[in-house]
Amino acid sequence: MHIIRLTEPQSGLSARCRLIEDAAPESAAFLWDLAERRAAFEAMHAIWTGPEISVPMPASTLPAGMAQPAIPAENATSYPEAGDIVLAYLAAGSAKGLPPGPFYDIGLFYGGGGRLLMPFGWIQANVCARILDEDLAKAQADCRAIRRNGACTLTIEAA
Repeated sequence: MHIIRLTEPQSGLSARCRLIEDAAPESAAFLWDLAERRAAFEAMHAIWTGPEISVPMPASTLPAGMAQPAIPAENATSYPEAGDIVLAYLAAGSAKGLPPGPFYDIGLFYGGGGRLLMPFGWIQANVCARILDEDLAKAQADCRAIRRNGACTLTIEAA
């Protein structure tokens, strides 16, 4: 069992998340690869999907030398729950307006009512990690702070 940590200093976010390797093995492996590299990305509160901190990752923003796998649907949903960490994968050219190359997005859902309705339609994302129960309440408060504060840098690391 692998545990990753999502951190963001301004809000104080430091949420441990258990990878769901049995139900979403390729998605969990992708997150673990990011965590081992202690990858950091610009993140922001989502506009369309409800209570979500979105970490968009065009292929060009992935760490140097990291694989850019086509992630299959596994443990996929359009309705993430509070505490779910999801990975969305969109192949190059699959949706109008995306940057060149494959596109990945980590969604940190911190409340109920999440839905993956994008400007170009419904998508599914893979539920591949879950915030540990004992970290969820603080993570929810920290995500609300990110919503108020605006764009930030979120780091993914091994816990």
